[in-house]
Amino acid sequence: MKKLPIFFLIALLFSCSEKDKKDSFLNILENLTYTIDTLVVDSGEEFINLSLSLNFSDVSEDKKSLFIFDRGRLSFQEVDLDQMKLLGTYPFEMEGPNGIGKGGIFQLFPDRKLMIPSVTKTAIYNLQGELISNLKLITDELEHTSNIDEFTLLNEIHFDPKSGVFYSLPGNYTSGIRELAIINATTNKGKVVKLPELEKAGNFRVFFNTKNDKAIEMEKYSLSLILEKIYITCTVTSGVYRYNPATDDLEYIEFNHQIIPNEKTGEIINEVYSQKEFNAEYRKVASQISYLKLMWDEETSRFYRLAYKGVLGDQQLEPISYQVFLLAYSEDLELMGETLIPDFNQVPKSYFFKDGKLYSYVNVEDELGFAVFTFDF
Repeated sequence: MKKLPIFFLIALLFSCSEKDKKDSFLNILENLTYTIDTLVVDSGEEFINLSLSLNFSDVSEDKKSLFIFDRGRLSFQEVDLDQMKLLGTYPFEMEGPNGIGKGGIFQLFPDRKLMIPSVTKTAIYNLQGELISNLKLITDELEHTSNIDEFTLLNEIHFDPKSGVFYSLPGNYTSGIRELAIINATTNKGKVVKLPELEKAGNFRVFFNTKNDKAIEMEKYSLSLILEKIYITCTVTSGVYRYNPATDDLEYIEFNHQIIPNEKTGEIINEVYSQKEFNAEYRKVASQISYLKLMWDEETSRFYRLAYKGVLGDQQLEPISYQVFLLAYSEDLELMGETLIPDFNQVPKSYFFKDGKLYSYVNVEDELGFAVFTFDF
């Protein structure tokens, strides 16, 4: 038998112990218990339009207010999340010098001003519906641009009022691949940065392409501005891109989750020409793990996120239910915990952390409500 040098054995043992240390962790969520309360917002004599759930909404940085944009009535409504009541409705105009156009997405700033972007006009408004300042977004002066449709510059768009910089995730509509756009609103110059670790998302798109019908299912991306850094995630994988504007550094952080796969796998036919083929390929994707956006909780000084897997029926296209998982990370994005949440059997439509609790939107007989999860760590 060939003998190994002693220094090689020591190095091997050290390497294995470091790997074991990296691949294992003290799971703070392993024995997690929780209670669930359902809270309903008191809207008084007003009406909160929930036809689009909370698709067009934003939570204030201090988690005290939720703002909802009602596209039909062209108004914003403010909900007090401590008292669970509607505080006010703020009407806006579509046309004219203060017009906001036909958009729907917006961003709420700490000073209670709103950034409302569109392809033709992007501006900051106060709650009285008055335009405060115009911002330059659309530009031909982007470095390293590829085949980007200018409309996709609105994907996950965020504006940092401190630096005057836009961040978004543009790309080609049908490729399923996104890139990071960084645009200075003052100079109207910027760059587009590739996100190679997330390009695998393109392998899991399903494009139904016929002369009369077209449909596409793609992986979803998220971009968040948290603690003065940019965090980018995609449902295809647990990995996270973190961009530091102060140093212009972009890094990709991977995890080794224990109870769920780290990413989607397998072969998917990306372009199909019949409903039967579309259903078959979509089911391959829907049954796999999907990782959602990162959420920062000041109360615990941790990042949290949700992940889910579809539970398929025999014939039904959509999953009949879901397994939903809660994941926890340190401020430096070290994995701290993971667990299944049995009481979630559907993917939350809108959710956020507040005071260490998870708030998940629910419709309670057409009234705005939240299922509030209080965790016992």
